[in-house]
Amino acid sequence: MEGKVFLGQYLIWMMVLLGQLHGYKGCIQKERNALLELKHYLISISEKGQPDYILPTWTNDTKSHCCRWEGVKCSRTSRRVTKIAFGDLYLKENSFFNLSLLHPFEEVRSLDFSECAFSALFDDMEGYKSLSRLRNLETGPTLRFWEPMAISM
Repeated sequence: MEGKVFLGQYLIWMMVLLGQLHGYKGCIQKERNALLELKHYLISISEKGQPDYILPTWTNDTKSHCCRWEGVKCSRTSRRVTKIAFGDLYLKENSFFNLSLLHPFEEVRSLDFSECAFSALFDDMEGYKSLSRLRNLETGPTLRFWEPMAISM
């Protein structure tokens, strides 16, 4: 009887382990779509002729697991994106980064802009509340926070 209980517990642990390993392959679909939208935005502010070099591993291929994309780290348990590092991007002069593109990422704790030439960060939806959950924000030397001016009529 004891052997059957042990075998049952062993099988349950193996199923949990295999589920964790299998689940780690890809991030949540909502966050995958948000990463692709983020890439599209970065391409729109990149120097002409550079779109093929902007985050090339971030593809719409369904066999491509976004937790394995360059610069993306995910939680092993929740499969949510926890870190985004953008790498060396060739951006147009005075390019701003729209932080509202990060709102779908509920567990992002680390952003690395250190190799990017963003002029400023802004969030036209929630202000800088989207940065409140970060534990690590790496920026380049010229980055500033931009506050849109209110226009009164």
